[in-house]
Amino acid sequence: MRIAILGTGAIGGWFGGRLVEAGHDVVFVARGETLAVLQDRGLVLNDAAPIPVRAYGTLAEVPRDVDVVLLAVKVTAETDLAALLDGLPPSAAVALTQNSVEVPWLVANVVGKERTWPGVVRAYFHHIGPAQVEYHGGPMTYSFSPWDGSADERSEPFAAALREAGVEASVIDDIFSDVWLKAMLVTSTGALGALTDQPMAQLRGRYRGSLEALMRETYETALANGIDMPATAVEDTLAFADRMPAEATSSMQRDLRDGRPNELDAQVGAICRMGELHGVDTRLHDLMLEVLG
Repeated sequence: MRIAILGTGAIGGWFGGRLVEAGHDVVFVARGETLAVLQDRGLVLNDAAPIPVRAYGTLAEVPRDVDVVLLAVKVTAETDLAALLDGLPPSAAVALTQNSVEVPWLVANVVGKERTWPGVVRAYFHHIGPAQVEYHGGPMTYSFSPWDGSADERSEPFAAALREAGVEASVIDDIFSDVWLKAMLVTSTGALGALTDQPMAQLRGRYRGSLEALMRETYETALANGIDMPATAVEDTLAFADRMPAEATSSMQRDLRDGRPNELDAQVGAICRMGELHGVDTRLHDLMLEVLG
């Protein structure tokens, strides 16, 4: 199986590097300083020696067709998905990693639903510099599926390759439910954390009522969009937040704090738009989007 990693941040760097170490046919697509570092030094995972990799500036420059493109870029308000995916081989699938309920639809608008594989990553990484990623334990899972849950001859081999690389990857039946469950946690904690400038301990303590209300807005929006959600989804997600490290913060929260390109629109804005589509009251998400934007 031939795999391209589009975006060499935390997820793309770790997944791609481990796939290379496991002996798989992997290329990286990056730009700017990250591309130069990949080509000159290689990819560094934790404190290990650099991993030599093949890296290109665009998908169109990759000399061989690939079976799967792992889209591991952060989608911000400035992201041009059509440009990023220009040069995608005509039969390649695009496996997603973004924390957004809207990105699967945006990618499908570019490449078609039949080639879009929504996915969910659960892991704790730190992107500490160009082509350099740290991971120090905790969950390492990736669930994904072809759009309609149908069989695809590439999906299980892709999952198997990731498992060989140390990722607990699985093809699941109801991927959209998992996408919304992940959003219930990361979008709510990211927005509230950015607004209050507080870590998880405060969000699940002092601001617990607001956190639960944000999660419930996501839950109601999911149901209105036809997503099959567990009846205890909000309670279960709060319980998961209770088990997270007290000082944990989200990448969106850190990006907003540091003035970097961020996923506010892709995460919070997506809930607002998909709620408005079906007349769901998302007043807290609307407020977060206005204040934090």
